[in-house]
Amino acid sequence: MISHSLLLRFGVPCNGPGTILTLLCLCSFVVASFAPSMRFLEHLPRVDGDTAEAPAKNDALFFEMPLDHFGGTPGTFNNRYWVNDTYYKLGGPVFLFDSGEQNAEPLLPYYLQEYHGLSATMRLAKRYNGVAILWEHRYYGDSLPFPVNENTTAEQWQFLTTDQALEDVVYFANRFSLSHVHGPKNSNASSNAADPSSSLHPSNTPWIWLGGSYPGVRGALLRVRNPETIFAVWASSAPVHAQVDMAAYYKAAERSLTRNCSADWVAVTRFTADLKYRLLSARSNEITKEQAANASDVSAAGVLMDPLNFYQYYGFDASVLPFCNVLETRNFTITPFETGLASNIGIDVASDAFLAAIEVVNYDAIPGDADDPVQDRSWMRQYCSEYGFYQRGDPNNPLSIETSFRSLERFQEECNSAFPQGLPPSPAVDKVNKYGGWNMTPSNVLFTNGEFDPWRTMGLASIESNSPMRTPSVAVPRCNISPDFPSFFGLTHANMVHVSDLRVLLTPDANHTDFKTVGFYSPVSQEPFYSGLGLFELALDEWLPCFGQKADSMKLGGEMVLHA
Repeated sequence: MISHSLLLRFGVPCNGPGTILTLLCLCSFVVASFAPSMRFLEHLPRVDGDTAEAPAKNDALFFEMPLDHFGGTPGTFNNRYWVNDTYYKLGGPVFLFDSGEQNAEPLLPYYLQEYHGLSATMRLAKRYNGVAILWEHRYYGDSLPFPVNENTTAEQWQFLTTDQALEDVVYFANRFSLSHVHGPKNSNASSNAADPSSSLHPSNTPWIWLGGSYPGVRGALLRVRNPETIFAVWASSAPVHAQVDMAAYYKAAERSLTRNCSADWVAVTRFTADLKYRLLSARSNEITKEQAANASDVSAAGVLMDPLNFYQYYGFDASVLPFCNVLETRNFTITPFETGLASNIGIDVASDAFLAAIEVVNYDAIPGDADDPVQDRSWMRQYCSEYGFYQRGDPNNPLSIETSFRSLERFQEECNSAFPQGLPPSPAVDKVNKYGGWNMTPSNVLFTNGEFDPWRTMGLASIESNSPMRTPSVAVPRCNISPDFPSFFGLTHANMVHVSDLRVLLTPDANHTDFKTVGFYSPVSQEPFYSGLGLFELALDEWLPCFGQKADSMKLGGEMVLHA
């Protein structure tokens, strides 16, 4: 919400009328950090284990993990995980659900215990008599090699890399046993050597990965990197191509907006950017629009993009349409124009209506989970060092709804400020893309996406102009055989957004009703869950009988590679 009282709190006198004054006030905000979040942030109210409605308890387990898998630096840390073996029968697979860049504990009752709805992980464990595992990523939750805060050093951060975190899973899988689950309470699982004779070793039992968003990326990378460990993967909304410049993030939202709302959003965005450019041009006629975007610490971007804060998870109808309706009707006082307010009444009216709509919808008042400083800082370290995904505005795109105030230079400055030592000059995306990026062709992987998911732009289903324009196919490929490029095994859910298919609500309640009461009704639809789960079950029915073959056929960048 934007109000005069808020503007005054920042020391800016905003007691006069007029759009230009209002926007000048917006341009005085101090800069905020715009993290390119991938987390599938469904609002998950914590479940009190002492209530009658609470699911059966699963105690957290800890695995003694090497700090450094590659360089020989000594030391270990306790990596947290949970196990549900309710449906397990000897010979059944292991289903590992990865929590990714967040504290895994809040996911436990929903994804491993099926409190209030179904999870794909547990439906698969039941169908195939498998063991289900919830895995926590190093440097998140209670899986901390070091305390994570503003005092964490570059020497300590060096062990938070894509490959170190992937190798954690390989190391764990080679040593996991159900004796770790049913042994003495609160004991740490630890073993110095892999045990190929164990019934749950990846050479004897298929390990199947499920993950959405960044965890989906991790699953796809592991299938390329370690097919002898991870037999099959369901990667939902996985942006497998790392890229520093992610101006494309907002293109998915732009495609879903109504014509009039889109026109006014673009007009207000460009009006705000042009105002700043004109002011700075008065001092120097040599300044460019890009230089103007980087000229001062501003966070008007945060105001202009408020209506899209929740788009990634809940789509246009739930999160943006209420704003557009208030904007285009001037809070239901006029009949909307087909081409928008700016082109029919003027930019001043459109700008005032835009800010009024933000105040009426009041996105700041929507409840949600409190920020987690550990996961926020750890994920920032990851995108600043290896992933990029800088969701900047493009000053050269005349149809962009994203303000150019959020620039590549601004993102990099924030990274350098948060981590003064140990970062490359720009995120080292090659450390991720060496596994194929947009061109990867792993076998035994299902890629699902939402049609309007902003992260689809960096996934195999990307339709951006610089992507290879690959084509998903629902035809189940043969076991261990990579699909022929540019095809890939996948499904794009119509009208859906980010990670719409790994869990489903059957009966909404007070905590899962709509966008305004909890932080959203999520998942936003039931159909993606059943279509995605059904397709993955068809695939597993085809693939599981071939488990144990010695040669795994893979393609990486078009080259055939045989993995023993």
